[in-house]
Amino acid sequence: MRLAPASYKREIFAIALVAALGLIVCLAASGAADADARPVQRPTAVVPDGLYGANKAARGEYVLFEVHNHRIRNLEFQIQITCEASDMPGSEQRFFTSGRSPQNWPISTSGKATMHWHERGNGRLGNVSAEIKFGVRDVANFAVIVPEDPSVQPGEGAESCDGVGSLRFRRGFELPPMPLTP
Repeated sequence: MRLAPASYKREIFAIALVAALGLIVCLAASGAADADARPVQRPTAVVPDGLYGANKAARGEYVLFEVHNHRIRNLEFQIQITCEASDMPGSEQRFFTSGRSPQNWPISTSGKATMHWHERGNGRLGNVSAEIKFGVRDVANFAVIVPEDPSVQPGEGAESCDGVGSLRFRRGFELPPMPLTP
């Protein structure tokens, strides 16, 4: 009796199948590891050093500040606020002028700096909030709240004020020189 030669087709097919599945698993695992190893891409705002500002001469509002090493310095601004006195029926527009803001305030990687502080401007002690955003539209937003002065004597008019302002600023800005008074 003559024996037929053995066929190794099934064994070769099984080995090829196991090798192919192993290769697919290895590629999938290495692709997932590469995705985890990649740094997260977050947009970073480019804010060059320099002088920035805006001036709304018609309203009397302005903002001026300096950027150095991705930090805001020497922030000065003036916005209109609405003041109401407790002994008067109406309200009046006044200005709040700031000149002693926090120094070296960092600008986040998203291009925004948010500051809160207390300051006396034009004789009024106010709570000031400022948000300066760099991006497609560079804008400085301000909010000032001046609560009633508790030291005011009874019978005198206690005044409270509040106001918000928003100014689009640009780099390379300088305020026009002040006229000399004789």
